[in-house]
Amino acid sequence: MKYIIILLIGMLSSQDINTDPFFQSSTTTGSIGTVTINGQVYNQLSLRPEIPFGKLGIGLDLYLYFNDDGMYWKSWNFSGLGAAYRTIVDKIYYLRWGQPGDDLYFMAGALPTVTLGQGILVYNYANIMEYPQVRQIGLNLQAKLAEIDIEFIYSNFKSATPGVLGLRGSYSILPKLNFGVSFVTDMNQLDGLPDSDGDKIPDYYDYYIEDSDRYDDYHFNQEFYDDLYVLYTQEINSTITLEEFLSELTVSKSNYVKGKAESDGVSGMAIDGTFSLTNNITLYSQLGILLGEINDTINYTGEERKLGWGFVPIGARAKLGSVKLMGEFRISSERFVFNYWDRSYDINRVSVINSNIVTRESKLYQYGKLKGIYAQAEMSVMNIVNLGIGYQNMQGEKWDESSEEYKSGGNNQTFLATIGINPTLIPKVGKAEAFYQQSNVPNPFKFTPSASTVLGYNLGIKVSSRVMLFYQARTTYIADLDNLDKFLPVKSVQIETQFIF
Repeated sequence: MKYIIILLIGMLSSQDINTDPFFQSSTTTGSIGTVTINGQVYNQLSLRPEIPFGKLGIGLDLYLYFNDDGMYWKSWNFSGLGAAYRTIVDKIYYLRWGQPGDDLYFMAGALPTVTLGQGILVYNYANIMEYPQVRQIGLNLQAKLAEIDIEFIYSNFKSATPGVLGLRGSYSILPKLNFGVSFVTDMNQLDGLPDSDGDKIPDYYDYYIEDSDRYDDYHFNQEFYDDLYVLYTQEINSTITLEEFLSELTVSKSNYVKGKAESDGVSGMAIDGTFSLTNNITLYSQLGILLGEINDTINYTGEERKLGWGFVPIGARAKLGSVKLMGEFRISSERFVFNYWDRSYDINRVSVINSNIVTRESKLYQYGKLKGIYAQAEMSVMNIVNLGIGYQNMQGEKWDESSEEYKSGGNNQTFLATIGINPTLIPKVGKAEAFYQQSNVPNPFKFTPSASTVLGYNLGIKVSSRVMLFYQARTTYIADLDNLDKFLPVKSVQIETQFIF
């Protein structure tokens, strides 16, 4: 504990004595607030130094959690090589080299927004939607090798099977004509289930989510309970089942067998071509294919279970002064959605409904053949409001559960919105921004929650020139196990006082 405190104090004092002009723009922010971990509220003390050094930018996130029960030491675990690696990596908020468009650029750590190619598969993906409760360390790498542009995405180095692993290569056939190929995969969607103690048993099936050596009573001492069950049934000639016997003894038994669960992956491939009409207008076309199958645990009776494809025959991007515009005409087959890996992917990658594990991939059967448009605009309004809006409207087929076939009249709409107010216009306000997303629903303007709904806001109030009260709120939704047509909100609120040293 004393070494951690010395480290934190050292980081503070180093900012006061540093006179190297290379570091003059470096800053350190500190914060005091609260955070919720596994349903328990902890006080948080953190320091976040941000240090630029030439093309290299370093951002650290050094923090301590504590409550009335003491310190939360799992975030400072050096008991083994693997634990030490996770502890050190966890304290890196970002490492950055260069800027997008350079011959070499990378951002490691927090990935606020990543798009691969023209976005048919990966669009505005973020690995920070559950931060700080869930801290992911990702990588976005862009490089030019022998006239070939390479881009690589790895969403979380804490997992061998991250939610997004993507690779893209593109080559300019002519000065204004570029051709690209992308591949994206989630090698095991089931790894998206929360596992607090790292024992490979999801929390939903784990009776001891803080104990990596035990996940229920029965499997912890299986031989003993099996022998006891045999002895009991022989002595009284009973036909009681093992589950009934364990229930009478109040012995917990998980129906998730460790090591027996099969992995469930989903992948995608895309090709695209772009043509620069002018310096400010680009035309493009793209085709994407999802690779996978609807699994047998889903109530889908269709014979064809392979995933489908999406096609943008024509799309355009334009920059008109401070306004950025984008528009696409979209066509898709059955069992496909555009921007499969989006901002909400980590949240609804996989869930448990009625004791069944349900992946995002397994819900794709709901979408039939569709076509329509997507339009997006980003602009600054009189330097007062920064506004971003995206809207998709596709018409066609939808799976009908009663007739067990695709029927016409289905809608697939998406609405995305972000708004930020220039904080210099409002006294004492250091930040004011909000966002809303609802994807692939019949009508996003009814604001009926779904698994794709994400909304939140960030508000900063200046207490003084170097102190700001920061309020961050996020709301996502999960299925209501008692009413499968409804969704329950999962709210995340972070309140902290930030200091600039």
